[in-house]
Amino acid sequence: MNQVLLVDLTKHGQKKKGLTIVTTSFDGYLYLIDGPTSCADVVDIGETSYSMVLADNVDGGDDLDLIVTTMNGNVFCFSTPSPHHPLKSWRSPNQGRNNAAYRLDREGVYVTPSSRAFRDEEGKSFWIEIEIFDKYRYPSGSQAPYNVTVSLLVPGNYQGDRTIKQNKIFNQPGKHRLMLPTVSVRTAGTVLVEMVDKNGLYFSDDFSLTFHFHYYKLLKWLLVLPMLGMFGVLVILRPQEAMPLPSFTRNTNL
Repeated sequence: MNQVLLVDLTKHGQKKKGLTIVTTSFDGYLYLIDGPTSCADVVDIGETSYSMVLADNVDGGDDLDLIVTTMNGNVFCFSTPSPHHPLKSWRSPNQGRNNAAYRLDREGVYVTPSSRAFRDEEGKSFWIEIEIFDKYRYPSGSQAPYNVTVSLLVPGNYQGDRTIKQNKIFNQPGKHRLMLPTVSVRTAGTVLVEMVDKNGLYFSDDFSLTFHFHYYKLLKWLLVLPMLGMFGVLVILRPQEAMPLPSFTRNTNL
C-alpha cells in the first residue's frame, strides 16, 4: 500500500472546502477522492503504480502539477486547475526529516515568489525574502522560536566553500529578509532554507539561480559607450558655420 497524498485542489476563485486524497492503485487508475463529499474521480493511466503521488510546480506556471510514476518506468505529469503555493508542494514522502503532515494553513517556511523567481545575480551579495507560516495552534500560541538556516549550495567549479550558511533565530512568524554573498565565478547554485521549530519539526524550501551568467552584457556596453562618447564630442565641437574647403589648384585666374 502506497502513501496517499493530501492536497488542496481548490480552483482559482473558489472557496476552500477541504483536502483531496490522491493515490494510485494496482488497477491502473489514479484516484482523486474529495474529502468533504467522499466522491472519487479516476484517471486511467493504464499502468500499475505503487509509489506515492507527488505535487509541485513542474512547468514553471502558476498551477499545481501531480507527478505519477509507474512500474513500467514511466513518469506522468498531470496539470490541475488549482493554483500553486510553495507549502502545497509535496516533493518526497517524508518532506524532509520528520514532517509527514500537510503544511498549508498549518506551519512551514517558504521563499516568497519574488525571491524564488529564476534570475542571474551579480555583485557581492543578494537578498532573499522568506515567510514563516504558523497557524498550528492559533490563536492559543505559536511554535516559536524558529531556528532558520539559509544555505547557498554551489558546484565544484567554485574554489571556496561548497556550502555558505547563515543562521538566524526568529521569535515571530511573518516575512523576513536575509542577505547572502554571491560567488565570484560564473556558475549556478541552489538556495536551501531550513527551519526547525521549538518542537523539533523540520521544514524546508529551496530554489535555484545563477551567478554572473550575463557578464557579456557589461562588455557590450564597455565597447559601445566610448564610441557614443566620441560621437557626442564630435557633434558638440562641430563648426557652427559652413566653411569653404581649401583649394589646391594652380589656376590663378580663378
